[in-house]
Amino acid sequence: MNAPTDGRTLRRTRNRDSVINALLELIREGNLHPGAAQIAERAGVSHRSVFRYFDDLDDLTRTALRQDFQAAQPLIEITDIGEGTLEERVARLVEARLALYTHIRGTALVLREKAGSMPDMDAELVNMYMYYREQLRQQFAAELTAWSQTESEHIVDACIVLTSFDSYDVHQRLLGHDSESINTSWNTSLVALLSS
Repeated sequence: MNAPTDGRTLRRTRNRDSVINALLELIREGNLHPGAAQIAERAGVSHRSVFRYFDDLDDLTRTALRQDFQAAQPLIEITDIGEGTLEERVARLVEARLALYTHIRGTALVLREKAGSMPDMDAELVNMYMYYREQLRQQFAAELTAWSQTESEHIVDACIVLTSFDSYDVHQRLLGHDSESINTSWNTSLVALLSS
């Protein structure tokens, strides 16, 4: 009695995942606004099926963004946090951020465009940046003691902005810098900022 139901549930889950993955593939290929027909074709399902699994394209997009960001969670972490020389700690931070942004580049661009219409996603982004703050306080605790609490908070926020996705996008898309150039720029700037 359960077999047909289980089969339908499995097929539904598989098709739903195919739709999500199809959208993510299209976004990574540079198509930030694919239509339902394009998504359905890539997923190998009917156009109607897309809306069988999701209320609308915004619901699908929100689900896909969450999935991509969750998959990228391990990339947010900084290895050996707070340990090593300033140069070593800066290098590990930069390496982690570049790996993260390389992974989420397409979905981050979509989120930036849709932030106003997806306040729940924007709130999650705020939480992520609050986590970045705590990371940076730990990573550069030795240097931050040279400033007052207010000054150190300004320094931490400057580090966040300097290594933000928007900074990455400006370097790459508008200034034409590759990852190696961004790496060098961020390392140089962070060391100068934190050792001043």
